[in-house]
This record gives sequence, structure tokens and C-alpha cells, in this order.
Amino acid sequence: MHAPALSLNDHPTVAVITPIYKHSVLVSEAVESVLTQETNFPIHIVLVNDGCMHAETEAVCLDYALTYPEQVTYLRKANGGLSSARNHGIDYTLKRWPSVEAIYLLDADNRLRPKAIKRAMTILFEHPECDWVYPNVDMFGLNWAGDYGGDYSLLVHTAMNICEAGSMIRRRVLERGVRFDEAMRLGYEDWDFFLCAAEEGFRGRNLDTFGFRYRKRPESMLADSHRDDEEIKGSLLRKHKALISPRNLVRLEQEEAPRYAFYLTDEQSYVLTVDPNLDGRRLSRDHYERLLWAFWTSGRFHAPAFLVVTTRVALEGLKAAGVLHWLLWRLEDGVRDRHIATASFKEAVDGRYTVRESTKNDGYHLNSLLLMISPSCFADVLRDKLSLWIDSLVRPTCDPLQFNIELECPVPNGHEGGLRCSSAPVYMFLALLHELRASAYRSASQRLWDWRSNGIPERHHTHNVVRRSFGGAPAYPRITSSDRHIGFMLPLVEFGGVEKVALHTAAALRARGWIPHLVVLERASAVFSDEWRQTFETINFLMDESISTWNNQSSYHGTVIPAWAQNGKHARALGLLYWMDAVVNCHGAALHGLMGQLRRLNVKTIASLHLNDITEHGRAVGNPYLTVAYEHAYDLVTTCSLQLANWCHGMGIPEEKIIPVVNAPGYPLPNAAIDRILEQRRKPSGDRPLRALFLGRLDRQKGCDRLAAVVFASKQQGLPVQWRIVGKAVVSEGEDQIPPELKPLIEPPATTPEELTSLYEWADVLVMLSYYEGLPLTVLEAMRLGVAVVATDVGAVGEVIRDSETGFLLDPGNPEAGCIDILRRLQGDQEERGRICRNAAAFARPIDWQSRSRDLADWLDEHAPIQPAADRAAKTGGIP
Repeated sequence: MHAPALSLNDHPTVAVITPIYKHSVLVSEAVESVLTQETNFPIHIVLVNDGCMHAETEAVCLDYALTYPEQVTYLRKANGGLSSARNHGIDYTLKRWPSVEAIYLLDADNRLRPKAIKRAMTILFEHPECDWVYPNVDMFGLNWAGDYGGDYSLLVHTAMNICEAGSMIRRRVLERGVRFDEAMRLGYEDWDFFLCAAEEGFRGRNLDTFGFRYRKRPESMLADSHRDDEEIKGSLLRKHKALISPRNLVRLEQEEAPRYAFYLTDEQSYVLTVDPNLDGRRLSRDHYERLLWAFWTSGRFHAPAFLVVTTRVALEGLKAAGVLHWLLWRLEDGVRDRHIATASFKEAVDGRYTVRESTKNDGYHLNSLLLMISPSCFADVLRDKLSLWIDSLVRPTCDPLQFNIELECPVPNGHEGGLRCSSAPVYMFLALLHELRASAYRSASQRLWDWRSNGIPERHHTHNVVRRSFGGAPAYPRITSSDRHIGFMLPLVEFGGVEKVALHTAAALRARGWIPHLVVLERASAVFSDEWRQTFETINFLMDESISTWNNQSSYHGTVIPAWAQNGKHARALGLLYWMDAVVNCHGAALHGLMGQLRRLNVKTIASLHLNDITEHGRAVGNPYLTVAYEHAYDLVTTCSLQLANWCHGMGIPEEKIIPVVNAPGYPLPNAAIDRILEQRRKPSGDRPLRALFLGRLDRQKGCDRLAAVVFASKQQGLPVQWRIVGKAVVSEGEDQIPPELKPLIEPPATTPEELTSLYEWADVLVMLSYYEGLPLTVLEAMRLGVAVVATDVGAVGEVIRDSETGFLLDPGNPEAGCIDILRRLQGDQEERGRICRNAAAFARPIDWQSRSRDLADWLDEHAPIQPAADRAAKTGGIP
């Protein structure tokens, strides 16, 4: 090492660090370009010989150190690579010269123009918020000039290296401990360095006239790094996992490059945003026009990729309906291979949500609430000399390819006008388009305005940055901060027990501060009553027809693994779910194959299990087996009963990963209503017939054939029993599988608390002759109101029914005869019926979902805690 003694003038403002390895001849050009800098402040050069094998390197560096002792320091070290040499120089400089305000890194084969250092420091002086100044890249040797101008974008920086190592770095960045990764020996270490700086909250600024000269040769370290591009980028992704996570990329997108420009026709202004829940940047029509043509003219500007024409009241109405974010995600997906996408609305009168999609040019777009145009189509029609093709949108059978969604759902209260659009967006879109085409700025896009090439092509495709995480599929446009969001994934939403468990678990978690969201996996329709709307903030449909496909030869312990689980279109589903803090898979068989990938995105994964199915040959199969097969993909397994929890443990799931969320009644009921009904039951029933109720799905699992046999036998034997059969087929092929003895008795399904309570109040007995069960909610609901339950001893029914005390358990092998005997006993013995009534109500009445879900809520609070916005920002590049 050759280091001069300190003199009175040895207080440099800038240190230039030059690592040297194999550039013994070229280093003199680099040093001379620094020595001739035109500045009014002192500069010191630190030459770091990184164990170069050329004797000439030692000679040249010593000559400079001896000739310019107050301006040049020479350091020698064992070879450790470029990053090691830079770090060695940085550490030495920070320790030796407290006066140094910034460090410039100049590789030994590059040069600087005479005013480069002064210009860069001027930027730091004038912009105290700026932490490093990076140049445009002007190459010599192989000539090329790249324009890296425009506002610094961390979003773009995560996708490509936009900051050359030859940047002026403010001292505070280095004092924070930001250094070059010495394990990176293949290249891109400068990319990694500035991403590390960005993760600490620092930001850069481009200097157009920096004066940096980059020597470019056909064979170089950079050329080597391009050969190893995928390996290096993979290492970067792993190192900067939080920064490059989809959740953070969408936050950066909102902050720096919003993907949507909403033109609100009722406000005649544009709003630039990703998440429509956020205010975004508001622009006038003239401002947007200037921004858009600047975007098409130069690589330095950004404009949103998607133009969306609608109204403010329509957005508010769709948000109140819980579908706005999903609708934007689905339209983005649909417009990938179409020209325009539209959404229209139809009011539902039965509380059901139904989605209908069409790619036919059949006039749907003329009655839409919202229109979105694809980025490529928008660019083409803006530049096209003719407009006949796009003007055909005024016709039902127009030329542009369409993707149309019709949403049928109830109108949210207070939003009747917003969902009945008086003027379709298509006409306003065409008016806007012609206004933009007539712009005075349009001609500028046909000229070349910079002698440099566009160095940041990613700026024109910022919406694709996060999409790369999902194979090109769109990312759900939702940004979360300190709120915690949990998704419940259901194959269908009708009126089954699995759905009710999801509903009430979600309601209990909502009371603990979580925000639940519903995702329907296999249907384009769902019953979404007021109770569901009050619990779930949004409803979303995966809309992937292949997800329900079971045609697969792979199986686990006899349970077929759905084909989608192994090779489905997971990228789209990940784009729909990535932003959740936790997801609960409620018997979505195909979804098991997605859970491991969600865990990699830092989403907590939970399997909610209810029962094993039983085949016609008596073999247990179903979702619990699939959960065991994919156990490593789950953070937690919840079960509806203690019996199922024990089964899961016996099958190999660790005990600490299992939390029973034992079922409770499927809806809350005020104590006054319970007291009234129980008091009524104490009154003698006289000679009226015994009232027997079946309530549920009319599918094979529920023993419809057994029920039909009991109904037939009761009538044949003259038992005074009045039957009510309430429900419908859901899983079976249809009503053809319902026994004919039952069809005349069938009443429509009861779904509301009022309807259910009325049925239980009417009934003396609830009959359930199922082949297999979990722990039916219906049993607990009936017991709470003093109904005597007569059920086959399957699943966990025995956990709540003690035979002949709180109800009656039947031999599952031959329940029909036993059921007839019990009905005869209860009809003739009102005292026994009263005893069962009291015992059942005493057992079931205290049970509620808040207490049943407490352990799950505690686990979620511990493993997915609320993260303060400031902490989250520090880990993800400073975006709160």
C-alpha cells in the first residue's frame, strides 16, 4: 500500500475509486480523465489493485501515487473480485477522509469528460433528497449511446439494470452499510448494489449531461454476465425477495407507474391509479393528452397502459357490489387476446351473483358500464391514418374483437343510478379517441428527438413487470397496507355446510380485525345473500373451466388428484390471490396444487377440512387425503371436529399444524327467540301427528334413498307422521336421482335465518340418514331449538349427540328400521320427547362461532400480524 501523509489540503470532497484487474494499460486513461476534472473542490483518487497478475499494473499505479501524492492513493490486496475491490476502496475512504461527501466508482477501462464530477456534485447539492446520480451510457469502441433519462423508477429498476456502477454516490448511502456483494462474481453486482440502496429507502437521479464514457468491447465481463443472465437474475430475485415480491411491485406501480387511466365521463377528468380504492393522480383532458403523446414520443415518460372509460357512480356501484377489483382483473385478462373488453350489468332479483362471458360481437358493448382497450390496440388506433375500423364500434357487429362480461347481481342500496348507465362508454371513448388523434402533439411522435437510443424500454411496459411473476397473467389491482386480508376459496357457494362454515369463520375473523374475501373456484354463479355481503368485502370468480377436471391417473391413497392441481393454469390464480395475507382452502380439491406457490409469496395457507367422502364401495376418499398429500404446502389445517383432527394427526400431519374449529350452529339467533320457541315446546302437542323434517342437499351422501324408504314405511304402517322435505340436489346429476317417493314432498331450499328458524320451530324431529358426514351444522341448529335429531352414527355426529340423551344415533349399516322405531316411540311418548328437547338445547345453546374460532384467530394474529406501514415500507423500498 502506498498512502501519502495527510497535508493541510488533504480534505477531498469527492473520492474516485478505481479497481484494477488486467487493465494495466487502460488505467492510465481513467486516471488522467479524473486528474483533469474541472472542479472547484478537491478530488482524491483511490487505486485498488485487486491482485492483478500484470507487473505493469503495479508500476503504473506506483508512478501515479508517487507523482501525485496528494491526489492519488494506491492500495494493494489479494484478488477477491470486482465487488471486493470496490468495497475495499469504499471502506478505506470512509475511514480516512471524513470530508468526503460522495464517492464515484470509475472502472479502470472507462473515462470521464472534464466536467463530469462537477456536474454530478451539482445535482447532489441542488437536490438534497437525491442519494446517487447515475449517467446515460455513452459507449466508445463499439459505439452505442443509451438514454436512461426520466424520473428514477424503482419498479423499472427491479426489471432491468438502469444504474451504471459509474455513479456519484452520496456518503450517507455507504455509511448505512450498503456495499457490493462479494459473492457475486458473474456480473450485475452494480444492479444488486443499487437495489440494496433502494431497499434502504435511498433513491437515484439521472444526469443527462453527466459525461461518462463506457468502453465497450465484444468480449468483456458484461458479455459474460449476459450469458449467465438467468442464473444471475435468479440469484437477485432470491436476495431481494421482499422488494421484488408481487405485492410490493404493485405498490411501486401505484406510486410510479399506474396501469389504469380511468376517464370518468360524469366528471370529465382522468384518474391514474392501480387500485380504484385509492385516489390516484387526477388529470384534466388536456394534461392527459400531453402526457400520452409524450409517452409515445420519448422513452423518458410513462402513461398508463390501459384506458378505462366509465363513470364515477358506476365505479362506486361496482365497488359496493364487491366486484370492482375482480372485474378489472378479469377484463385485463380477457383483453390480452382481444381489442376491447366491456362490462355490463343486469339486476338480479334472487340475491344470486352470476357472471356471463362472451367473445361474440353481439352488441353487448353498446350497453356496457365500463370499456377497456388493450394497450397495443390503443397505440395502433392512435397512430392509424384512418379510423373506420375503430369507428365500427357504434355497430352491434363491429370489427374490433371483443371480450364482454355481463354481471347479474342485486343492486347495492343507494347505487341504483350508478349501475344503470344512461350513455354507454363506447360513444365517449370514440369521442376521446378522435380528440387525441387530432392533437397537435401527435406529429411529434413521428420524429426522433434524441440522438441516444432508448435505454429503458421497460418504461413503456411497466404493467408487465409484476405480470412476469404470473407468466404474463394480470395482477389483481389491490394494494394493502396495515389491513389484513384473508381469502376463503370455495368450489361453489349454494347453501351447503362447507359454505356456511366458511361464512361464519369469516365473520368471526372479521370481528377480530381481518377483512375476508370470497373466491369461487368452479362456478360462475353464487348465492350471495345480505349476510354474505356483510361478511365478505369482495366476491371473485376464478373463471377457469379446467379447474374442476378430475381426469387424471395420479391418485393418493385412492383419491384422484385433480389434473389442475398438477398442471393447471396456476399463473392466473396466483395473480388473483397473491395480495392476500392468508387463504383458506375450503374443499377446493384442485387448489391444493397452488398452495405451495402461495406460500412462496408469503401468503399463509390454511386447509379447512370437513369430512371424508365415502365411495359406493365404502372406501374413504376426498379432500382430507389430498390435504395430507399436499401437507407441506400448508401452514395450518383446521378441522370441523375433534375426530377429524385426530384422523389428520394419525395420517402424519404434525399436531402443531392442526387447529380444530369445531362447528357451531350455522346462524346466530337471539336468546329471546330461543326462549320463545323452547317455551312453546313445553306445551302439550295433543293428538297432532309427529312433525318430521329433512333439511339439506338432496344428494346421495345425505341418504335420500334411505329417507325415501323411511317415508314410504311410515305411510305404509300408518304412523301419524307429517313430513317436510326441504332442499334440492346440488352435487348429483340432477333431480333424476331423487327417489320418486320424495318428489311430491320437496319444498324449495331454506337459506335465510328466518326461514330456517321457522322450520325448526315447526319440527319435532330432524331426520338425517347420511352415508357420511362431518359435523352437520343442521344438527346443532336443530338441537339449539329443542328438535330431537335422529341421525346415522357417521362422521363426528357422535361428538354432539349422546344416544337417547341429546338425540338418537342409528346404525349406519341399516338405519331405516331403527328410524321407524324411534319415530313411533317419540310419537307415543311426549315426556321422552320433552326430555330430549331440554337436553339437546342445553348442550347446543352455548356454542357459537366466536369461541369456536378463537384458536384460529389467535394463530393468525401470531403468524400474520399487522405490520406497521413504516416497517413494511423499510423492507420494500420505502413505499408505505
